[in-house]
Amino acid sequence: EYKSYLSMADMDIEGSSSNPKPSSQMVTPYMYTVTAQRPTGVTAAAVGNFTSPEDLNLIIAKSSKIEVHSITSVGLRHIIDVNIYGSITCLQIFRPKGEAQDAVFILTKRFHVFIIGYDKTKNEIVTRTYGDVEDANGKPTDTGAFGLVDPEAKLVGLRLYDGLLKIIPLEGVKKRDTGSSAKDPVELKSFNIRIQELNIIDIKFLQGCKVPTIVYIYQAQKGTRHVKTYEVSLSNKDFTKGPWKLTNVEANANLIIPVGEPLFGAIIIGLSTVSYCKPDIFISQSPVSLQGSVITTYCTIDATRYLCADDKGILFMMMLHVDGANNVKDIEMISFGETVIVSCLCYLDNSVVYVGSAQGDSQVIRINADATGDSQITVLDTYQNLGSISDMCIVDSNKQPQLVTCSGYGKDGSLRIVRCGIGIQELAFIEIPGLKGIWPLKIKTRDNLDNAIVITFVGQTRVLQFDGEEVEEIEVKSMVSDEQTLHSGMVSNDNFIQVCPKCIRLIDSHTLAVVSEWKTEPGDVINKVGCNKTQCVVAIGNRMTYLSIENSHIKKISQHELEYEIACLDITPLTPSSDRNQYVAVGCWIDISIRTYALPDFQLTQKHVLGGEIIPRSCRMCLFDDSAYLMVAMGDGSLFYCNIDPETSKLSKKKHITLGTQPMNLQLFHAFEANHVFACSDRPTVIYHSSHKLVFSTVNQQGVNHMCPLNTSSYPNSLALASPSGLIVGSVAEIQKLHIQTIPLGESPRRISYQEKTGTYGVITIKTNSASKSVPSASTLCSSTSNSFDLGNGMETDSKIKKDVDCSDVNNLLIIDNKTYEVLHCHSFAPREWAISIYSFTAHDKAYYVVGTAFVVEDESEPKYGRLMVFRWQGSTLSLVARQDVKGAVYCVNEVCGKILAGINNKVTIFEFNQEEGLKLECRYHNLLMALYVRSRGEFILVGDLMRSLSLLVFKPLEGRLEDIAKDYKANWMTQVYLKFEIEVQKHLIGIMIFI
Repeated sequence: EYKSYLSMADMDIEGSSSNPKPSSQMVTPYMYTVTAQRPTGVTAAAVGNFTSPEDLNLIIAKSSKIEVHSITSVGLRHIIDVNIYGSITCLQIFRPKGEAQDAVFILTKRFHVFIIGYDKTKNEIVTRTYGDVEDANGKPTDTGAFGLVDPEAKLVGLRLYDGLLKIIPLEGVKKRDTGSSAKDPVELKSFNIRIQELNIIDIKFLQGCKVPTIVYIYQAQKGTRHVKTYEVSLSNKDFTKGPWKLTNVEANANLIIPVGEPLFGAIIIGLSTVSYCKPDIFISQSPVSLQGSVITTYCTIDATRYLCADDKGILFMMMLHVDGANNVKDIEMISFGETVIVSCLCYLDNSVVYVGSAQGDSQVIRINADATGDSQITVLDTYQNLGSISDMCIVDSNKQPQLVTCSGYGKDGSLRIVRCGIGIQELAFIEIPGLKGIWPLKIKTRDNLDNAIVITFVGQTRVLQFDGEEVEEIEVKSMVSDEQTLHSGMVSNDNFIQVCPKCIRLIDSHTLAVVSEWKTEPGDVINKVGCNKTQCVVAIGNRMTYLSIENSHIKKISQHELEYEIACLDITPLTPSSDRNQYVAVGCWIDISIRTYALPDFQLTQKHVLGGEIIPRSCRMCLFDDSAYLMVAMGDGSLFYCNIDPETSKLSKKKHITLGTQPMNLQLFHAFEANHVFACSDRPTVIYHSSHKLVFSTVNQQGVNHMCPLNTSSYPNSLALASPSGLIVGSVAEIQKLHIQTIPLGESPRRISYQEKTGTYGVITIKTNSASKSVPSASTLCSSTSNSFDLGNGMETDSKIKKDVDCSDVNNLLIIDNKTYEVLHCHSFAPREWAISIYSFTAHDKAYYVVGTAFVVEDESEPKYGRLMVFRWQGSTLSLVARQDVKGAVYCVNEVCGKILAGINNKVTIFEFNQEEGLKLECRYHNLLMALYVRSRGEFILVGDLMRSLSLLVFKPLEGRLEDIAKDYKANWMTQVYLKFEIEVQKHLIGIMIFI
């Protein structure tokens, strides 16, 4: 039942599975999918007046998401995005007849079509019409689905099946009333017209024709290519003879560009020629700049200029030179330079172009035609793209889970490190090593903005003042500058406080005069302090002193002595409307406890022993929404936290979590209209409240010693971070967000495996060398290299494998450091040998990489030969310790019971590995079509077949054989399988299998 193709734009859960009612003898898994990263790869884009007749918009299709941007003088401005129930293959913008605003036609992979528009009164995208154009019978075209709208918006043409062109008439289709019921949408009707040619390469509508006219390139049975035109008769639902045709065009012609007013006609682009065609006119050129380039996409600038891109990402300007009578006389191709591998181009305005990519990062570029040099392209903006992902692995790096993906293709290939946390965009950096603390101040200003920051070191204190983006050191004579400051900050009556080891000073922020001072007794030294705007508690050994800050005066109220020395304390208010707290939180040495005392008489109200031998280093009380928490940071990087009652200080629901490995310092800041706690440590973390629980998000900074909020005129709502190397000023991005780090490789990464024992990644890549030049990449730039060009006895005699040694595609195994992501070593495989699987395993307390390969020959339907190769990375050397020639392609590699498990063509094979004796065949399982995926858990093996679905095998080591114990007899095409775990329920083994 169809309702609408538009889904909720903010929906995170894409789908869920219905589950049967669980019984006592049945374990029912409840599964759901959550979108962590919305689609980023661009499949299509268009420019038009979508949101209003006056607005120029860029509409971008990213798989199942549509984004709408406004094109402004300062760049792209996001307006709205919306998810759809489908994967977009075609997006066309057009102007419906009689309307002043554009609409968008969309085709999905499942052959659903719909037209959307923008309702400006509701500021939302609406489905105007829809249709299901899938046929019960028909062979889907091998060249991909085409969708195109007639220039006069009379009809839509769809090339979905071989031998058919599906037509959707648009005339007579009324726009759905915005007030009509969504249960009664307008449905698009379609009909088929049989087309004689089966192998259609490209198809377009010609412009300037009274009757909708198609033009297409097709390939005949003998391999020759021709061009035909047909007029579409809506009344007869058939084709009529077109205005012209061409025979025997270039054998590699692959793209048609319709030419608009006033020239009309079409441009046919091939591998080496560009031709302009029109009735009785045919002009062909062979531009030198085009030689060897396969043009894949284009966008129109005007009737005589077209921007084109080839499969390598090189941009060309194609210009039609005309005479005074608008007759084309010549065709010129100019190369502008190289960008990412392009999936779509959109000309925005003023030489600015949007370059959409499904293999690399999309870009907004400016073309400087008058610039000199190899490239006339200037990148104005970049939009990160995680796709296309060919493989990935999950790594627990420094106890922070991260996903490492093999992304992109060719020169845009890269590793992407995906982490979930908080992004801090660095705005400024001051190289000041040795910082021990930082606090913001407002000095000689009536504004409610910070303009200075106190920085302290061992034995000295300095003040930095902000003047716009400039920072300079100033002297505040009323401050103690020859001692380390323990705390500083703004307090009541426009004063600020400075707490030093032997005194506390209250200073007027306008006159910078000392208005009050409190000093310790001779021999006493303040070692800990907790302060708010009206209260201050200091610790001297095991003695606490409570001071009030009122009417510009520091007054001692009370004093209390504990049995143990004080390790940390805090007096942050827990009431939103008050600057005071009636309790102080105290962490102690020796008994490793956290306590709360009522003020002013220091009456003990709560005491919790934390346990262990690690002392608390920092504590912080914080109010999140309507929940108050007390947090205690320990010296080993762990954190205790519990609920605290602001009225009684009662502690409850104590919990524990490890955030780092070094002592932490907890600091409070306000962002996004909520309180947050910044845990400064070797692994900085921001703690915030969401859905009635605390959430811990890592920060994309390493080693933060201290932090304070900073709100200046040039750096509003920012954070100042004290790192070992200096002071960082940064803005906080979204609190919970995926952060993606790009490691460029310059070649296609295909498979990846992580080896924890050596701290390395094994990455299989494909390096494609151009006939003209070799582009630098990770494998060519690596100084440590090796190869395995020598072949086994069975393959040395095969002439098909030995010939073509200079194969353009070279497969490599890269060893990459997991911390620096430096390529440590590159191993190249033999020509025609494709490395297609990799796995890291441990045998005899040594870590190895096992790689499966196949020798690919063009006229073989299935590889006849392959190799299983075992490598060991030790120190800075990669050694090949074992090699086994096999008859077939090693599609997958895994481990079972300490042995190597491999899927080789239609067999699952187990090898026993010994470094001295190498690989020894143990057993095989044959009843498969093609073993593409294997996963193991214990002695159980899950096999994913090409089209025979799943098989569950068990390996019996004592008998040395494989036995199948379960099978799915349905014909399912597997794209991935995963065996999660197995449990025993009433003597029945229940395996949880995830398959795609």
